[in-house]
Amino acid sequence: MFIDRKIGRLKAGLIVSAMGAAMLALPTASQAEIREMRLRAGTSQSDQHPDFLGFKKFAEIVSEKSGGKIKITVAPGATLGTDVQMQANLQAGTQDFMTTSPVTMAGQIPQVSILDLPFVFKSSEEYDKLMDGAVGAKFNELMAEKGWIGLGFTNNGFRETTSKIKAITKWEDFQGLKIRAIQNPMYLELFKTLGANPTPLPVSEIYTALETGTVEAQENPLPQIVFMRLFEVQKFLSLTNHSLNSVVLLMGKPSWNKLNDDEKKLISDAAREVTLYKRDLVKTKTADWLKTVQEAGVAVNEITPEERQRFADKTKPVVEKFSAELGKDFSDMYFAELKKIQVGSN
Repeated sequence: MFIDRKIGRLKAGLIVSAMGAAMLALPTASQAEIREMRLRAGTSQSDQHPDFLGFKKFAEIVSEKSGGKIKITVAPGATLGTDVQMQANLQAGTQDFMTTSPVTMAGQIPQVSILDLPFVFKSSEEYDKLMDGAVGAKFNELMAEKGWIGLGFTNNGFRETTSKIKAITKWEDFQGLKIRAIQNPMYLELFKTLGANPTPLPVSEIYTALETGTVEAQENPLPQIVFMRLFEVQKFLSLTNHSLNSVVLLMGKPSWNKLNDDEKKLISDAAREVTLYKRDLVKTKTADWLKTVQEAGVAVNEITPEERQRFADKTKPVVEKFSAELGKDFSDMYFAELKKIQVGSN
C-alpha cells in the first residue's frame, strides 16, 4: 500500500513537471496571437535622413517584438511615390506605412496647416509636448476620418534660411530677396509679408534654381540643407527658426483594420518607442549638421531674441489670418494648449 501511494505521488509529480515544461515551451499568449506578415513602408527622404533612419529602427523594433513574424521593408527617396501619392496608397490599402510632413495633408485636413505657422514655437520640446497631448489626439481623430492612423509625431528641427548674397539678421534683410518657398499659400504670404519675392518650386528643383540664380535663397530644416548639399550653392545660413518641420508616422486604416488587438498593441508600442528615439536622434545630430555646413565654408549666424520678437510681431497678421481660416474653436484650443506648455516652461 505504501509503495502504491509512493508510485502514485511520483507519477503525479512527473505529470505536473511535464505540464510545466510544456507551458514554458509554448509562446506567450500575446506572441501566439501575432501572425506572420510582410508590410511596406515609404518615405520621400533619402536613406541618410532621420525620417528613414527612424523607419529602419521602427522595422527593427517590430521584428524583435514579433519574434520575427512581422517584417517591414522601408523604401526611401520617394520610391513608392510623392508624399501625396503615398497618402493615397495608404488610404487604398496598397501601402502600409509612411512618414510625411502634416502640411502635405492640408488638402484633406486643412487644420494641419496650423503646425507651420511662423514664430509660434520657441523650442522643439514645446512641439513634442503639444503633440503628445490633446492637440495630437485631435489630429489623430481628424486623420482617422480620412483613412490614416497616426502613430506618432516627431520633427526635423526648425526651418532655417540660406542665402547666396547676405546673412539674415533682422526681418528687413528679407526685403527684395528672391527666395524659393514651399508651394503653400501660408509660406508664400509669410515671405511676402517680410518683403521677399517668394518663388514656389518643388523640392527637386531647389539646387538647380540656386545654382543658376533663378532664386538667391531658400528655407529648409538642417537635414534637408545637408543631404541636398545646398551648402555647395549658398554662402550664408541664418538660424531664423521661423517654423518647425513637423513629421507624422502614418499607417493606412485598411492595413490597421486587418490587425488583431495584439498586433495593434505591438505596432503602437513600437511606434512610441521609435518616436522618442527619433526625437533624440534629431537633437543629437543637429550639431553635426551645423558642423558640416560650416566646414563647407558657409557662414552661420543666429537671430537675437530681440530680433526674433520683431519677426514675430511683423508676421503676426499671417498667423491671425490663417488661424481664422481654420476655425475659431479649433485655433483657440490649439493656442490654449500651447500656452499652457509655454507658461509651464517659464
